[in-house]
Amino acid sequence: MSAHRLASEAGVDVLRRGGNAFDAAVATSLMLGVVEPAFSGIGGGGFALLHTSFGDDLALDYRETAPRKATASMFSEGSDTNRVGPLAVATPGLLAGHSKILEMYGTMNFRDLARAAIETAETGFAARSVSRDLIAEGNVDVMRKISRFKATSEVFLGRTSLPLLAKTLRNVAESGPGEFYHGTIPSRIANHLREMEGILSEEDFERYAPRERKPVRGSYRGHDVVSMPPPSAGGALLIHGLGVVEELGGVPRGEAARVDFIAALIESILKDKARFGDPDFVEVPLPGMISKDAIKKTAKEMLAPRPRGARTPSHDVGSTTHFCVIDRAGNAVAATETVECYYGSGVTVPGLGVLLNDEMHDFDAVSGRANSVAPLKRPASSMSPTMLLKDGVPSLILGASGSERIISSVFQVITNVFERRIGLAEALAAPRLHPLREGLMLEPGLPDPDIRMLESLGWAPKVGERPGLFFGGVQAIAVDQERGSVIGAADPRRRGEAVSEG
Repeated sequence: MSAHRLASEAGVDVLRRGGNAFDAAVATSLMLGVVEPAFSGIGGGGFALLHTSFGDDLALDYRETAPRKATASMFSEGSDTNRVGPLAVATPGLLAGHSKILEMYGTMNFRDLARAAIETAETGFAARSVSRDLIAEGNVDVMRKISRFKATSEVFLGRTSLPLLAKTLRNVAESGPGEFYHGTIPSRIANHLREMEGILSEEDFERYAPRERKPVRGSYRGHDVVSMPPPSAGGALLIHGLGVVEELGGVPRGEAARVDFIAALIESILKDKARFGDPDFVEVPLPGMISKDAIKKTAKEMLAPRPRGARTPSHDVGSTTHFCVIDRAGNAVAATETVECYYGSGVTVPGLGVLLNDEMHDFDAVSGRANSVAPLKRPASSMSPTMLLKDGVPSLILGASGSERIISSVFQVITNVFERRIGLAEALAAPRLHPLREGLMLEPGLPDPDIRMLESLGWAPKVGERPGLFFGGVQAIAVDQERGSVIGAADPRRRGEAVSEG
């Protein structure tokens, strides 16, 4: 289950050839980097939530890290150097994450898993993709970024194949993912960035390693909720919000009342996002955020009169991709990966075809805060790969793209399924909302009387013309243990497709 059919098919093909969910996740990820390079790729990183058929759960953090030469004051507020160009690039973690997944749980070798992505990059593909649409439709920010760098223009403008990336992937496939961190590739990347006055070095690649972390856990409607821990804020804030819903006995009836409640709750939980950072550098008060007392406190606050639209604006405007896999044995993966903003930093390494992330954009540009820049630090995130387990077995596997809207989108899909009792596909397609200080962002679909009711409650509703990328893309799998059925659903906002093994 992914944001592009070719990626979903690459994963399912691995399952049909005898691989497991962890093998299939690597193949899916590699293909996504080819067919949707605006959102993820080997120049980026991510988080994966892994569940084994033996009942083990692990959060794997292969998030990008700040270069050794990074400083807390290297970016000024209002500048774009943290999202475009060489200083925006953090050490990529994607291939190191792949290597760790296969080392722990894989059954196939990386070379075989990379084959489909390599062939697609070499020959090109005819299917539509959101990445291509961003260029074809002349997205101003995307075109300005791509056109700024010669190598990037040559790779992405007017082409249907990625031959340089195919060559690099083939090199990595033959030598193993370690080639990306200890071979000639990091020297070529670091040299190119140095020529552009960047600071990422060969040593940053050599020192990079994924982190195995304990998932954050909570409960909701008779399920264990397992999600991503810090440096991601997503898991804890999601668990807190779901706990409040259960504490209050569900969501109100009536569309205006429901939207008001959901918007206020999302607004409330997102206020804590600023407290998150890399747990190797700062103390994140995680237990206090997901404790029963904290949940009851928020539930009590939700019943009291409260201002609407009080949040500060978010600088979080990047994007991501999400995919889910489950195999017949019950192994499951929920992975969210990114190059941060559309087409990352815009920097593509000549001769390699590798588009580099702008993950430094996810740090706070102001020093002295939990998520301020520091050498080798991982930035905080909203990414929320999540599983709901019933008696230790996955019941719902999901996650999303869409920056800060990841948290609100995943939250809304889960409550659509469990509170509104609607089917998975309908739950993903249902209109979404996201509160900002400048207004309550709404997708079309809410009747005018309900819009007026929200205005009377103090919101400033802003209704979009159509569902769009702002609200990200949720990809999900539902497992009915009693019937033995598995249902995948793709978010129409990202035109993904579910593909099954059977």
